[in-house]
Amino acid sequence: MIKICINLVLIFLLCSCEKEIALELKNTNPKLIVEGNILLGLDTLIEWQEIKLTRSANYVGTSAPEPISNATVSVFDGRNTFLFNHSSNGIYKSKFVAETNKIYKLVISYEGDIFEASEKMRSGAVIDSLSVKYFPSTLGSPEGNFITINTIDPLNERNFYLWRLFINNQLMINPSPGNIYRAIQKDDFFNGKPLLNYLPYDNFPVVSGDMIRMEQLSISEQMYNYYYSIFNLTASSPLSGDVPPGKILGNLTNKSNPTNYAIGYFGACSISIKTKRL
Repeated sequence: MIKICINLVLIFLLCSCEKEIALELKNTNPKLIVEGNILLGLDTLIEWQEIKLTRSANYVGTSAPEPISNATVSVFDGRNTFLFNHSSNGIYKSKFVAETNKIYKLVISYEGDIFEASEKMRSGAVIDSLSVKYFPSTLGSPEGNFITINTIDPLNERNFYLWRLFINNQLMINPSPGNIYRAIQKDDFFNGKPLLNYLPYDNFPVVSGDMIRMEQLSISEQMYNYYYSIFNLTASSPLSGDVPPGKILGNLTNKSNPTNYAIGYFGACSISIKTKRL
């Protein structure tokens, strides 16, 4: 939005318009932002579940999303209700181990509204190993050594994946067009087959001494479509230019006031975690 305004101002200056035109951008009402998944560790015991709540910032300005500390957060698995307590910086925690085939329902009470979302926990594939492979520079990506994964996709079931790469405890994020097809994937072309030396991220070369952490999340088709839309919206390239802004809604619904929607996505994902010191 800011880039659009700058371009408009430059056009007016170059055209030497005598009439003064004032552009006024209206601030929107802050929205609840929900970030979090119930995680089932396939090769790592995960006992603490986390949900992060923030309030959106305005389109203009430098303010960041504001952490929310006064919400009531719980998750119901069909039998048990797990209460989440605020820890710090908008992060709510609860201690329990997730199970497969259970439907987890998130309920958030915030400022008089009730927000809900549900997802079913599915099992998934583990990362067998991590490898380091050299790749030359292609289509703007740097050359160097990159982290690849080796895994085997389960047979006779449709699976969707999201990979998260941490280098020296820092999450690597690059919403480039290529990563639409790398950081998230569906197994249409490798169902039941080994996925060897797969490169989820081609923009983050590694060097000796780096501490690597790769997370492989088995996600739902709905969650895959949500992340695909986000990558598609935020991606830009020298050929296509910036993608126009838009609104992407996740799976959260406001039961009290549907027009006051929330932003974000609540998932139930099995996860495989592998670490490697180079």
